[in-house]
Amino acid sequence: MARVSVQLTNFTAGELSPRLDGRNDLSKYASGCKTLHNIIIYPHGSAARRSGTTFVREVKDSTKKTRLIPFEFSTTQTYVLEFGNQYIRFYKNNGIIVSGSTPYEIATPYLEADLPNLKFAQSADVMYICHPNYSVRKLSRTAHTSWTLVEVPFDNGPFLDHNTSTTTLTASATTGNSITITASSTTGINNNTGFQTTDVGRLIHLGTGKGHAEIISRTSSTVVTAEVLETLSTTSATTDWSLGAWSDTTGYPSTVSFYEQRLVFAGSKSNPQTLWFSKSGDYENFDENYHGTVADDDAITYTIASNQVNAIRFLSATRSLIVGTVGGEFSVSGGGTDDPVTPTNILIKKDRKSTRLNSSHITISYA
Repeated sequence: MARVSVQLTNFTAGELSPRLDGRNDLSKYASGCKTLHNIIIYPHGSAARRSGTTFVREVKDSTKKTRLIPFEFSTTQTYVLEFGNQYIRFYKNNGIIVSGSTPYEIATPYLEADLPNLKFAQSADVMYICHPNYSVRKLSRTAHTSWTLVEVPFDNGPFLDHNTSTTTLTASATTGNSITITASSTTGINNNTGFQTTDVGRLIHLGTGKGHAEIISRTSSTVVTAEVLETLSTTSATTDWSLGAWSDTTGYPSTVSFYEQRLVFAGSKSNPQTLWFSKSGDYENFDENYHGTVADDDAITYTIASNQVNAIRFLSATRSLIVGTVGGEFSVSGGGTDDPVTPTNILIKKDRKSTRLNSSHITISYA
């Protein structure tokens, strides 16, 4: 049988997998490659070697891994952030930013092993950074040599589902920076184990109002000391309480994004399929208005229901919010065409399974 050469007119299908070797019946077979290494594919179909790089400066410690993250304050002020073992250095205009005669840097809690799992979302001169083992940080810029990295003091949440057990909590006072909160039992607290030392820094919502406090120390599995952040509604024993969703006990969000004027976090260790949306236009406020009339701009907590554990790995804000999980991609929308997402109309659907068209009929590679 005579050999037939397939005419290749473009490479818009990109790099294709060996699982479709010989599948020339597929439309994308003729526009894909087995290997594309150091190649850029242009929208009109041509392929070209990627541009080179420029050596600017050696990192602080070449024996350790580092990660470069972009920071775009404006069209004229952009930076490259060098994240290393517990530090950040800053680059601008093809050089490192110095303070006096030494490179300007700030300290971080992130170790070398943590760097690949950092996720971030930026708005103007503020970048939110999250990692499942650390509380959410906010990196702020006020000048070339003035950057701060602080824990985010989230307002009124987010919280876990409210208590459904018979366990009551009793506060010694409704205000104060060192009140005692006593539980009648460990049932319903941290899988029935009671308060843990890792709960220090965790929020507690208590009573019928918006009152909540932050745990500052743990005395026992049923007693903690807390600082009231918003006046509690009662000092009587009540079953109306909820613990904060994020802590050293439960883990912290693993990914973050902005979507429709909301700051969105997702995927903690204890709640790998849950998304938390801030109030609209108030990025650090997660008040769901639990005891009031829920408004369209209130915060949202949504857990994806599926037949398997689909831990959320990434968020990507496009026309809809794309939620990437280990089992597939989901899209978040307001339920109707161009409807904004609200607490009462949020809709999350799994995208149709897409087949990745791959073949092995040609290789383009540049070292």
